[in-house]
This record gives sequence, structure tokens and C-alpha cells, in this order.
Amino acid sequence: MPKDVKLNEVVKSLLIQHGEQTEHKYMMYLEAAIRGLKELTFDILQNIKSETLIVNDNLTVDLPCDYVNYTRIGLCRSHGRIETLGYDEYLCTQHNVDVCGDEIANDFSGESSVSGGNSRNGELTGGWYGLGGGYRNGYYRIDRDKARIVLSSELAGQSIVLEYVSDGSNPNGDMKINALAEEALRAYMHWKLIQRRNGVPMQEKEAARRDWYNEKRLARARIVNFTPDQAWRISRKQVKQSPKF
Repeated sequence: MPKDVKLNEVVKSLLIQHGEQTEHKYMMYLEAAIRGLKELTFDILQNIKSETLIVNDNLTVDLPCDYVNYTRIGLCRSHGRIETLGYDEYLCTQHNVDVCGDEIANDFSGESSVSGGNSRNGELTGGWYGLGGGYRNGYYRIDRDKARIVLSSELAGQSIVLEYVSDGSNPNGDMKINALAEEALRAYMHWKLIQRRNGVPMQEKEAARRDWYNEKRLARARIVNFTPDQAWRISRKQVKQSPKF
């Protein structure tokens, strides 16, 4: 698999290709590169990250700054496998709040509480309808307004594993892109940088737009790497045994 390419290198290379002798336009090019990286991440790259997050006192964990959507939330057990948590749409997004709206840390030294809407005075009053069976590890709910995961009381003081789709951004600015998608990123940057320039002919802008979509299609084909074995498995997916007469 080709190594990743630093976004900084792609930006400097395109500056040279455009005949820019100085780096006065570096930030403008970098901004276009970041937007292009996010576009490719959403459509093709699907950069999956894994983070171990400590549960806060208020039964929440903060979502990473580059979070787009989760693929798995669970606990990493001693046998080396992730045991997933169950989704509970009835979990309160505000556990304990005072009159000012500030959260109060929960105290779990006493009796344990039961999560969800099917409880009264800490006791389960009925079945967990719609959640599915087999979940004994705890429950979660995504609070997008506050960029966090809300968890049930069973997870107090523990750490959870979050696998999620990243938008490709990096807090320290050392962003990278898959080398197989490098040309697609260059095409995106070139199109966006000339898209609103008055002195550029409309035909050139349209050609740049078509080049971007074509390079994105090629990048998808390279990254997917559709092997003959995968084709055979898909072709056999609908084959079912039938009784012989």
C-alpha cells in the first residue's frame, strides 16, 4: 500500500505548478487542500480511527474534534475483542443539572440506577423494547448538540472504545492523504482556486470541474481495489441450496 503524502507537500507542489514564486498564497491553497481532503474523506477515503475514551463523572465522553460518525462503540475486554454497547434512545442527555443549568457529577457510591425510560425509582418496570437482545455491557446515546456520547450508569468509571469516521483533520496541522488520492486532491484544489476568478474563461473552469470528478472516480477505483476473489464472493451471495427431487 502506498505511503500517505503530507498535505503540506501537496500544497507547495501545486504552488510551484501554478507559477507562484513565493508562499504568499500558501494559506489560501492550504484552505482549499483541507476542504478537498474532507470531500475525499466523506466520499472515498472513509478514514476510520479508534480512540479509548475515559467516561467522565457525568456519564459522558467528549467526541473527537475530527468526528463525523461512529462505526462501533464498545468495551475492550481481556480476550482482545470489542464488546459493543447497546443504543438507547431514552437515555437522558442531561443527567443531573442544577437550577443554573450546570451539570452535577453523579454519585455512584449508593444503589445503582437503571438506564432508559423503562424504570421507576431505580427499578426496571418492563422489557427493553426495540433495543435487541444480548447487551449486558451498557447503553449509549449520541448528543450531537454538545458533541458527546451519553452513557448508562453501568459504565461509570470505565473506558470505552470509539471507532469513528474522521474528517481527515488533525489538531497539530500535520495532515496527510492517501497517495492514491493525491491527484484527485490536486484536481479539486485547482478547480476551487480558479472557480471564482473573473479572468479565467468559463471553458477552463468547466474543464477543471470535469477533471476533478474524473480524478475522484479514478481514486475510488484505485482505493477500492476490487479483487477477483471479491467478485466471486458477490456472485455467489445469491446462490442458495434447494431440495433435490
